[in-house]
Amino acid sequence: MSLGSIISQRFTQPKWSVDRIPSLEGKVAIVTGASAGLGKVTALELARKGAHVFLVGRSEAKTQAVLDDIKRETGSSKVELLLADFLDLAAVEAAADKFLARGLPLDILVNNAGIVSPTFKLSKQGIESQFAVNHFATTVLTVRLLPAIKRATAPRIVNLSSLAHDDVGASGIEYAILNDEAKYNIEVRYAETKLANIYFTTQLQKRLEAVGVKNVLVNAVHPGAVKTDFLSEHKDFTTPFLNRIIINNFFIDAKKGALTQLYVAADPEIEAKQYRGRYFVPFGVLGEPTAVAKNEDFAVKTWEWTQEILQKHFRPDWSWAEASL
Repeated sequence: MSLGSIISQRFTQPKWSVDRIPSLEGKVAIVTGASAGLGKVTALELARKGAHVFLVGRSEAKTQAVLDDIKRETGSSKVELLLADFLDLAAVEAAADKFLARGLPLDILVNNAGIVSPTFKLSKQGIESQFAVNHFATTVLTVRLLPAIKRATAPRIVNLSSLAHDDVGASGIEYAILNDEAKYNIEVRYAETKLANIYFTTQLQKRLEAVGVKNVLVNAVHPGAVKTDFLSEHKDFTTPFLNRIIINNFFIDAKKGALTQLYVAADPEIEAKQYRGRYFVPFGVLGEPTAVAKNEDFAVKTWEWTQEILQKHFRPDWSWAEASL
């Protein structure tokens, strides 16, 4: 993300606010990564408007604390926990199944959870951690929840991407070195996961429509450069000194950063204008991803590669994903 865009977002006055969210009474929402930051703000505002919100987080203590805060601030009793460690795809699938057992429709799914890992590590299934959390866990959760999503009248899926996808070169994702520790680069790998989020968005939209599912609106979001818990917890990752000055003075807070995903998740305009497979930037503005992100061949290859990795590392019968559409 360029310094110019970071400074620009800091001084841009949003033209959209949460006041424009209509009543969400009767709507059901799931927000991942809800124990802090963007996820916490998103869950809070959806609950404030009357939605029945499920908070997905890894830590029961942290997520419960957020749940208590939301109940206290909104007065809503329709807020629940849905615990899952996104470094374990089996736990993600179990969380989805737990929700499906309730028999509820799912009107809003905000795939907000994500990590930046300063060191190379593997998930429980043996997948590089950034891709495991940012892309594969999102894929497993979303596809598993499709029966509930398709039961809703006009459901929305919001996938958190990033302008960081612009850092991926013209050749696209380097699939072959996913688990090669010797070639691990924090920024490159993160950027590739954010590009994969866009590919997942556009491919899921197209594949749903190809089988006659016309009511689901799938879109991707770049929230901006946002101060997160990660930056405070991993001070070594934000050096040198100049980087810290930029973060402290020009990165936006989570309340402002969550505006774009809330707009895409809840503003009536998304349905009215039938935004499908699109990419939004701060603050609730329709944007354009890079040429690499719009490459249809790369998008199809990433979808197919994702299925192969899930079959190899997670479930040999993952081909059911296509049937779930």
